[in-house]
Amino acid sequence: MARKLVESVKNAVGGKNSPVRKTIRYVRKDWRRTVGKIRRRHIHYDAVVGITGSAGKSTTARLVGAILQTQAPTRTAFGVNTYLGIVKRFTKARRGEKYWVQELSGHERTDLLKQIRFVRPTIGIVTTIGLDHISTHRNQDEIADVKAQLVEWLDPDHIAILNADDERVIAMATRTKARVLTYGTSESADIRMVSAQSGLPRRLSLTVKVGEQTIDIQTQFPGERWITCILAAIACGHAMGVALEDCAKAIAGVEPEIYKDSVHEKNGVTVVLDTFKAPNWSIPTSMEIVKAAASPHKIAVIGTISDYQGTARTRYRRAAEAALDAADEVVFYGPQSERIRRLVPKHPGRLFAIAEFEDLRSHLESRLRRGSLLYMKASGADHLERIWHAFDSPISCGLTKCKQLYTCIDCKRLRAKRKPATITLEAPQARAM
Repeated sequence: MARKLVESVKNAVGGKNSPVRKTIRYVRKDWRRTVGKIRRRHIHYDAVVGITGSAGKSTTARLVGAILQTQAPTRTAFGVNTYLGIVKRFTKARRGEKYWVQELSGHERTDLLKQIRFVRPTIGIVTTIGLDHISTHRNQDEIADVKAQLVEWLDPDHIAILNADDERVIAMATRTKARVLTYGTSESADIRMVSAQSGLPRRLSLTVKVGEQTIDIQTQFPGERWITCILAAIACGHAMGVALEDCAKAIAGVEPEIYKDSVHEKNGVTVVLDTFKAPNWSIPTSMEIVKAAASPHKIAVIGTISDYQGTARTRYRRAAEAALDAADEVVFYGPQSERIRRLVPKHPGRLFAIAEFEDLRSHLESRLRRGSLLYMKASGADHLERIWHAFDSPISCGLTKCKQLYTCIDCKRLRAKRKPATITLEAPQARAM
Protein backbone atom coordinates (compact mmCIF):
# COMPACT_ATOMS: atom_id res chain seq x y z
CA MET A 1 0.00 0.00 0.00
CA ALA A 2 2.78 2.40 0.96
CA ARG A 3 4.74 1.56 -2.20
CA LYS A 4 1.72 2.29 -4.36
CA LEU A 5 1.25 5.61 -2.57
CA VAL A 6 4.88 6.61 -3.23
CA GLU A 7 4.59 5.63 -6.89
CA SER A 8 1.41 7.62 -7.30
CA VAL A 9 3.06 10.71 -5.78
CA LYS A 10 6.06 10.33 -8.13
CA ASN A 11 3.77 10.03 -11.13
CA ALA A 12 1.85 13.13 -10.06
CA VAL A 13 5.02 15.17 -9.47
CA GLY A 14 6.77 14.07 -12.66
CA GLY A 15 10.47 13.91 -13.54
CA LYS A 16 13.26 15.97 -11.95
CA ASN A 17 12.79 18.76 -14.52
CA SER A 18 9.02 18.90 -14.20
CA PRO A 19 7.42 22.23 -13.13
CA VAL A 20 6.42 20.75 -9.79
CA ARG A 21 9.94 19.52 -9.01
CA LYS A 22 11.46 22.84 -10.08
CA THR A 23 9.03 24.68 -7.81
CA ILE A 24 9.93 22.46 -4.87
CA ARG A 25 13.67 23.03 -5.44
CA TYR A 26 13.12 26.77 -5.65
CA VAL A 27 11.16 26.84 -2.41
CA ARG A 28 13.84 24.78 -0.66
CA LYS A 29 16.91 26.62 -1.94
CA ASP A 30 16.03 30.04 -3.37
CA TRP A 31 13.19 31.38 -1.26
CA ARG A 32 15.59 33.77 0.47
CA ARG A 33 16.23 35.55 -2.82
CA THR A 34 12.55 36.43 -3.23
CA VAL A 35 12.07 37.31 0.43
CA GLY A 36 15.17 39.52 0.39
CA LYS A 37 13.91 41.50 -2.59
CA ILE A 38 10.48 41.95 -1.05
CA ARG A 39 11.91 43.10 2.28
CA ARG A 40 14.21 45.60 0.54
CA ARG A 41 11.16 47.28 -1.01
CA HIS A 42 9.49 47.75 2.36
CA ILE A 43 12.36 48.52 4.75
CA HIS A 44 13.66 52.09 4.65
CA TYR A 45 16.81 53.51 6.23
CA ASP A 46 17.87 57.01 7.23
CA ALA A 47 21.21 56.31 5.51
CA VAL A 48 22.72 53.44 3.52
CA VAL A 49 26.50 53.23 3.34
CA GLY A 50 28.04 51.27 0.46
CA ILE A 51 31.76 50.45 0.59
CA THR A 52 33.89 49.22 -2.30
CA GLY A 53 37.54 49.06 -3.34
CA SER A 54 40.27 46.49 -3.84
CA ALA A 55 41.06 46.09 -0.15
CA GLY A 56 39.82 47.09 3.29
CA LYS A 57 36.10 46.83 2.52
CA SER A 58 35.18 44.48 5.36
CA THR A 59 37.25 46.28 7.96
CA THR A 60 35.92 49.68 6.88
CA ALA A 61 32.37 48.32 7.09
CA ARG A 62 32.98 47.00 10.61
CA LEU A 63 34.47 50.33 11.74
CA VAL A 64 31.66 52.39 10.18
CA GLY A 65 29.08 50.05 11.69
CA ALA A 66 30.64 50.43 15.14
CA ILE A 67 30.55 54.23 14.84
CA LEU A 68 26.93 54.41 13.64
CA GLN A 69 25.80 51.88 16.23
CA THR A 70 26.62 54.49 18.90
CA GLN A 71 23.89 56.68 17.39
CA ALA A 72 21.11 54.26 16.40
CA PRO A 73 20.43 50.59 15.58
CA THR A 74 22.65 49.71 12.60
CA ARG A 75 22.77 46.77 10.23
CA THR A 76 26.37 45.96 9.25
CA ALA A 77 26.96 43.37 6.50
CA PHE A 78 30.37 42.24 5.28
CA GLY A 79 32.17 39.11 4.14
CA VAL A 80 29.51 37.81 1.73
CA ASN A 81 29.74 40.38 -1.05
CA THR A 82 28.17 38.75 -4.10
CA TYR A 83 24.82 39.95 -5.39
CA LEU A 84 22.92 36.81 -4.41
CA GLY A 85 24.73 36.66 -1.08
CA ILE A 86 23.68 40.21 -0.21
CA VAL A 87 20.07 39.64 -1.31
CA LYS A 88 19.73 36.43 0.70
CA ARG A 89 21.32 37.94 3.79
CA PHE A 90 18.84 40.78 3.65
CA THR A 91 16.18 38.35 4.84
CA LYS A 92 17.68 38.96 8.30
CA ALA A 93 17.10 42.72 8.09
CA ARG A 94 14.83 44.08 10.81
CA ARG A 95 12.51 47.04 10.99
CA GLY A 96 13.72 49.64 13.45
CA GLU A 97 17.28 49.70 12.07
CA LYS A 98 18.17 53.26 11.10
CA TYR A 99 21.41 52.67 9.19
CA TRP A 100 22.67 49.98 6.84
CA VAL A 101 26.40 49.51 6.16
CA GLN A 102 27.13 47.15 3.27
CA GLU A 103 30.37 45.90 1.72
CA LEU A 104 30.10 45.87 -2.09
CA SER A 105 32.31 43.94 -4.46
CA GLY A 106 32.16 41.95 -7.66
CA HIS A 107 34.63 40.51 -10.10
CA GLU A 108 32.51 41.74 -12.98
CA ARG A 109 31.07 45.18 -13.74
CA THR A 110 27.52 43.85 -14.01
CA ASP A 111 27.63 42.07 -10.65
CA LEU A 112 28.70 45.21 -8.77
CA LEU A 113 26.04 47.29 -10.52
CA LYS A 114 23.36 44.76 -9.53
CA GLN A 115 24.52 45.04 -5.91
CA ILE A 116 24.37 48.83 -6.02
CA ARG A 117 20.87 48.82 -7.49
CA PHE A 118 19.66 46.48 -4.76
CA VAL A 119 21.38 48.27 -1.85
CA ARG A 120 20.65 51.81 -3.12
CA PRO A 121 23.39 53.57 -1.11
CA THR A 122 23.14 57.20 -0.06
CA ILE A 123 26.80 57.32 1.03
CA GLY A 124 29.54 55.73 -1.06
CA ILE A 125 33.03 54.97 0.28
CA VAL A 126 35.90 53.90 -2.00
CA THR A 127 39.03 52.58 -0.26
CA THR A 128 41.90 51.73 -2.63
CA ILE A 129 42.51 50.41 -6.13
CA GLY A 130 44.94 47.51 -6.11
CA LEU A 131 45.51 44.44 -8.26
CA ASP A 132 42.99 42.09 -6.70
CA HIS A 133 41.15 40.20 -9.47
CA ILE A 134 43.68 41.42 -12.05
CA SER A 135 43.04 38.20 -13.98
CA THR A 136 39.51 39.44 -14.65
CA HIS A 137 40.50 42.99 -15.62
CA ARG A 138 43.28 44.19 -17.87
CA ASN A 139 44.79 46.76 -15.51
CA GLN A 140 44.17 48.97 -12.47
CA ASP A 141 42.45 51.61 -14.57
CA GLU A 142 39.82 49.08 -15.58
CA ILE A 143 39.41 48.00 -11.95
CA ALA A 144 38.93 51.66 -10.96
CA ASP A 145 36.38 52.09 -13.74
CA VAL A 146 34.31 49.26 -12.29
CA LYS A 147 34.53 50.53 -8.69
CA ALA A 148 33.55 54.06 -9.83
CA GLN A 149 30.02 52.79 -10.48
CA LEU A 150 29.32 53.31 -6.79
CA VAL A 151 29.92 57.08 -6.84
CA GLU A 152 28.29 57.44 -10.26
CA TRP A 153 25.09 56.03 -8.74
CA LEU A 154 24.86 58.69 -6.01
CA ASP A 155 22.45 61.65 -6.25
CA PRO A 156 23.38 65.30 -5.60
CA ASP A 157 22.11 65.12 -2.02
CA HIS A 158 24.26 62.05 -1.31
CA ILE A 159 27.91 61.85 -0.17
CA ALA A 160 30.94 60.29 -1.86
CA ILE A 161 33.85 59.59 0.49
CA LEU A 162 37.11 59.16 -1.43
CA ASN A 163 40.72 58.26 -0.60
CA ALA A 164 42.82 61.35 -1.38
CA ASP A 165 46.04 59.27 -1.34
CA ASP A 166 44.99 57.03 -4.24
CA GLU A 167 45.09 58.84 -7.57
CA ARG A 168 42.57 56.52 -9.18
CA VAL A 169 40.12 56.93 -6.30
CA ILE A 170 40.37 60.72 -6.00
CA ALA A 171 39.85 60.97 -9.77
CA MET A 172 36.35 59.59 -9.20
CA ALA A 173 35.36 62.99 -7.77
CA THR A 174 34.73 64.12 -11.35
CA ARG A 175 32.40 61.19 -11.97
CA THR A 176 29.83 61.84 -9.26
CA LYS A 177 27.04 64.34 -8.69
CA ALA A 178 27.27 63.80 -4.93
CA ARG A 179 29.06 65.97 -2.39
CA VAL A 180 32.66 64.77 -2.11
CA LEU A 181 34.46 64.29 1.20
CA THR A 182 38.11 63.18 1.13
CA TYR A 183 40.36 61.41 3.62
CA GLY A 184 44.03 60.45 3.75
CA THR A 185 47.49 61.77 4.59
CA SER A 186 47.42 64.38 1.84
CA GLU A 187 47.38 68.02 2.91
CA SER A 188 44.28 68.51 0.77
CA ALA A 189 42.25 65.79 2.54
CA ASP A 190 39.21 66.89 4.54
CA ILE A 191 39.90 64.20 7.15
CA ARG A 192 43.70 64.10 7.43
CA MET A 193 46.10 61.95 9.39
CA VAL A 194 48.71 64.11 11.07
CA SER A 195 50.88 61.36 12.55
CA ALA A 196 50.86 57.65 13.35
CA GLN A 197 52.78 55.23 15.56
CA SER A 198 52.84 51.45 15.48
CA GLY A 199 55.13 48.48 16.03
CA LEU A 200 54.06 45.35 17.86
CA PRO A 201 53.44 44.80 20.71
CA ARG A 202 52.20 48.39 20.49
CA ARG A 203 49.08 48.75 18.38
CA LEU A 204 48.43 51.48 15.85
CA SER A 205 47.64 54.94 17.18
CA LEU A 206 47.15 58.05 15.09
CA THR A 207 46.39 61.72 15.29
CA VAL A 208 43.66 62.96 12.96
CA LYS A 209 42.69 66.50 12.03
CA VAL A 210 39.21 67.48 10.85
CA GLY A 211 38.91 71.19 10.14
CA GLU A 212 40.33 72.91 13.20
CA GLN A 213 39.82 69.95 15.51
CA THR A 214 42.53 67.39 16.23
CA ILE A 215 41.98 64.08 18.01
CA ASP A 216 44.15 61.13 19.08
CA ILE A 217 42.83 57.68 18.21
CA GLN A 218 44.01 54.40 19.70
CA THR A 219 43.24 51.22 17.76
CA GLN A 220 43.74 47.47 18.14
CA PHE A 221 45.27 47.06 14.67
CA PRO A 222 48.92 46.00 14.33
CA GLY A 223 50.13 48.13 11.41
CA GLU A 224 49.83 51.38 9.49
CA ARG A 225 48.23 49.82 6.43
CA TRP A 226 44.91 49.96 8.30
CA ILE A 227 45.03 53.76 8.40
CA THR A 228 42.98 54.01 5.19
CA CYS A 229 40.10 52.03 6.71
CA ILE A 230 40.17 54.04 9.94
CA LEU A 231 40.20 57.41 8.18
CA ALA A 232 37.37 56.33 5.86
CA ALA A 233 35.26 55.34 8.88
CA ILE A 234 35.96 58.65 10.63
CA ALA A 235 35.03 60.51 7.45
CA CYS A 236 31.71 58.68 7.29
CA GLY A 237 30.96 59.35 10.95
CA HIS A 238 31.84 63.02 10.51
CA ALA A 239 29.64 63.28 7.42
CA MET A 240 26.72 61.93 9.44
CA GLY A 241 27.26 64.30 12.33
CA VAL A 242 28.90 61.91 14.80
CA ALA A 243 31.27 63.65 17.22
CA LEU A 244 34.94 62.80 16.70
CA GLU A 245 35.20 61.66 20.32
CA ASP A 246 32.44 59.12 19.72
CA CYS A 247 34.17 57.96 16.52
CA ALA A 248 37.45 57.45 18.39
CA LYS A 249 35.78 55.54 21.21
CA ALA A 250 33.97 53.22 18.79
CA ILE A 251 37.13 52.53 16.76
CA ALA A 252 39.08 51.69 19.90
CA GLY A 253 36.68 48.82 20.56
CA VAL A 254 37.06 47.13 17.15
CA GLU A 255 39.54 44.25 16.90
CA PRO A 256 41.01 43.03 13.59
CA GLU A 257 38.81 40.50 11.87
CA ILE A 258 39.98 36.93 12.40
CA TYR A 259 42.72 35.96 9.88
CA LYS A 260 43.10 39.57 8.72
CA ASP A 261 46.10 40.64 10.81
CA SER A 262 44.47 39.18 13.90
CA VAL A 263 46.97 39.03 16.78
CA HIS A 264 47.21 36.00 19.10
CA GLU A 265 49.56 35.38 22.02
CA LYS A 266 50.50 32.33 24.07
CA ASN A 267 53.42 31.62 26.40
CA GLY A 268 55.50 34.53 25.18
CA VAL A 269 54.97 33.96 21.44
CA THR A 270 53.00 36.43 19.30
CA VAL A 271 51.26 35.08 16.19
CA VAL A 272 49.80 37.40 13.56
CA LEU A 273 47.46 35.74 11.08
CA ASP A 274 47.07 37.34 7.66
CA THR A 275 45.80 34.16 6.03
CA PHE A 276 42.55 35.21 4.38
CA LYS A 277 44.15 36.26 1.08
CA ALA A 278 47.60 37.21 -0.16
CA PRO A 279 47.51 39.46 -3.23
CA ASN A 280 51.02 40.28 -4.40
CA TRP A 281 50.59 44.02 -3.99
CA SER A 282 49.91 43.60 -0.25
CA ILE A 283 53.19 41.80 0.51
CA PRO A 284 55.21 45.01 1.18
CA THR A 285 52.74 46.36 3.76
CA SER A 286 52.63 42.96 5.48
CA MET A 287 56.40 42.96 5.77
CA GLU A 288 56.31 46.51 7.12
CA ILE A 289 54.37 45.16 10.11
CA VAL A 290 57.06 42.53 10.67
CA LYS A 291 59.90 45.02 10.29
CA ALA A 292 58.36 47.55 12.69
CA ALA A 293 57.73 44.97 15.41
CA ALA A 294 59.88 45.24 18.53
CA SER A 295 60.62 41.52 18.74
CA PRO A 296 64.07 39.94 19.20
CA HIS A 297 63.17 37.04 16.89
CA LYS A 298 60.88 37.32 13.84
CA ILE A 299 59.68 34.52 11.58
CA ALA A 300 57.64 35.23 8.44
CA VAL A 301 55.75 32.39 6.73
CA ILE A 302 54.47 33.03 3.20
CA GLY A 303 52.08 30.72 1.38
CA THR A 304 50.43 31.08 -2.02
CA ILE A 305 50.61 34.59 -3.51
CA SER A 306 47.76 35.70 -5.76
CA ASP A 307 46.72 38.49 -8.13
CA TYR A 308 49.89 39.46 -9.95
CA GLN A 309 51.12 40.09 -13.46
CA GLY A 310 54.35 38.71 -14.84
CA THR A 311 56.16 35.49 -13.99
CA ALA A 312 55.49 33.70 -10.71
CA ARG A 313 59.19 33.11 -10.03
CA THR A 314 59.91 36.85 -10.17
CA ARG A 315 57.06 37.69 -7.79
CA TYR A 316 58.06 35.05 -5.27
CA ARG A 317 61.71 36.13 -5.44
CA ARG A 318 60.76 39.75 -4.71
CA ALA A 319 58.52 38.61 -1.87
CA ALA A 320 61.47 36.66 -0.44
CA GLU A 321 63.70 39.73 -0.64
CA ALA A 322 61.12 41.89 1.17
CA ALA A 323 60.58 39.24 3.84
CA LEU A 324 64.32 38.70 4.43
CA ASP A 325 64.71 42.44 4.94
CA ALA A 326 62.01 42.38 7.63
CA ALA A 327 62.37 39.02 9.41
CA ASP A 328 65.17 36.94 10.89
CA GLU A 329 63.79 33.79 9.26
CA VAL A 330 61.53 33.34 6.24
CA VAL A 331 59.60 30.19 5.28
CA PHE A 332 57.79 29.68 1.98
CA TYR A 333 55.10 27.01 2.27
CA GLY A 334 53.17 24.86 -0.18
CA PRO A 335 53.67 23.79 -3.79
CA GLN A 336 54.71 27.31 -4.77
CA SER A 337 57.64 27.19 -2.35
CA GLU A 338 59.65 25.69 -5.22
CA ARG A 339 59.72 29.16 -6.74
CA ILE A 340 62.38 30.29 -4.26
CA ARG A 341 64.29 27.02 -3.94
CA ARG A 342 67.28 28.48 -5.81
CA LEU A 343 67.60 31.28 -3.25
CA VAL A 344 67.75 28.99 -0.21
CA PRO A 345 71.53 28.24 -0.42
CA LYS A 346 72.26 31.99 -0.50
CA HIS A 347 70.57 32.49 2.88
CA PRO A 348 71.52 29.50 5.04
CA GLY A 349 69.55 29.27 8.27
CA ARG A 350 67.31 32.15 7.21
CA LEU A 351 65.34 31.06 4.14
CA PHE A 352 63.42 27.78 3.91
CA ALA A 353 61.15 26.13 1.32
CA ILE A 354 58.69 23.65 2.86
CA ALA A 355 56.01 21.89 0.84
CA GLU A 356 54.14 19.80 3.44
CA PHE A 357 52.05 21.01 6.38
CA GLU A 358 53.47 18.51 8.84
CA ASP A 359 57.02 19.55 7.92
CA LEU A 360 56.09 23.19 8.46
CA ARG A 361 54.62 22.42 11.87
CA SER A 362 57.74 20.52 12.93
CA HIS A 363 60.01 23.27 11.61
CA LEU A 364 58.23 26.01 13.51
CA GLU A 365 58.14 23.95 16.67
CA SER A 366 61.94 23.72 16.54
CA ARG A 367 62.51 27.41 15.76
CA LEU A 368 60.00 29.31 17.90
CA ARG A 369 60.97 30.46 21.36
CA ARG A 370 59.81 32.92 23.98
CA GLY A 371 59.72 36.43 22.53
CA SER A 372 59.27 35.21 18.94
CA LEU A 373 56.95 36.93 16.48
CA LEU A 374 55.37 34.62 13.90
CA TYR A 375 53.72 36.43 10.98
CA MET A 376 51.75 34.24 8.57
CA LYS A 377 50.87 35.57 5.12
CA ALA A 378 48.89 33.22 2.88
CA SER A 379 45.88 32.69 0.67
CA GLY A 380 42.79 31.06 2.12
CA ALA A 381 43.44 27.87 0.15
CA ASP A 382 46.61 27.24 2.19
CA HIS A 383 44.68 27.07 5.48
CA LEU A 384 47.74 28.22 7.39
CA GLU A 385 45.54 29.49 10.18
CA ARG A 386 45.78 25.90 11.42
CA ILE A 387 49.22 26.74 12.77
CA TRP A 388 47.68 29.00 15.38
CA HIS A 389 44.89 26.55 16.12
CA ALA A 390 47.53 23.83 16.64
CA PHE A 391 49.42 26.27 18.85
CA ASP A 392 46.30 26.96 20.89
CA SER A 393 45.30 23.28 21.33
CA PRO A 394 45.82 19.99 19.42
CA ILE A 395 44.11 19.64 16.04
CA SER A 396 43.17 16.63 13.91
CA CYS A 397 43.83 17.99 10.41
CA GLY A 398 47.28 17.80 8.87
CA LEU A 399 46.30 18.00 5.21
CA THR A 400 48.62 19.82 2.85
CA LYS A 401 46.02 19.99 0.09
CA CYS A 402 42.50 20.91 1.18
CA LYS A 403 39.64 21.62 -1.23
CA GLN A 404 37.45 23.35 1.35
CA LEU A 405 36.73 26.99 0.51
CA TYR A 406 35.81 28.10 4.02
CA THR A 407 38.27 28.89 6.80
CA CYS A 408 39.48 26.39 9.38
CA ILE A 409 37.54 27.96 12.23
CA ASP A 410 34.32 26.80 10.51
CA CYS A 411 35.62 23.32 9.61
CA LYS A 412 34.53 20.20 11.49
CA ARG A 413 37.72 18.42 10.42
CA LEU A 414 39.92 20.78 12.43
CA ARG A 415 39.18 18.92 15.65
CA ALA A 416 37.26 15.87 14.47
CA LYS A 417 35.61 13.91 17.27
CA ARG A 418 36.39 10.50 15.78
CA LYS A 419 39.98 11.30 14.83
CA PRO A 420 42.76 11.59 17.43
CA ALA A 421 43.86 15.17 17.99
CA THR A 422 47.60 14.57 17.74
CA ILE A 423 48.90 17.56 15.80
CA THR A 424 50.11 20.34 18.03
CA LEU A 425 52.59 23.15 18.05
CA GLU A 426 53.89 23.31 21.59
CA ALA A 427 54.20 26.82 22.96
CA PRO A 428 57.80 27.15 24.17
CA GLN A 429 57.83 27.77 27.89
CA ALA A 430 61.42 27.19 28.96
CA ARG A 431 63.37 27.86 25.77
CA ALA A 432 65.26 31.10 26.27
CA MET A 433 66.29 33.61 23.66
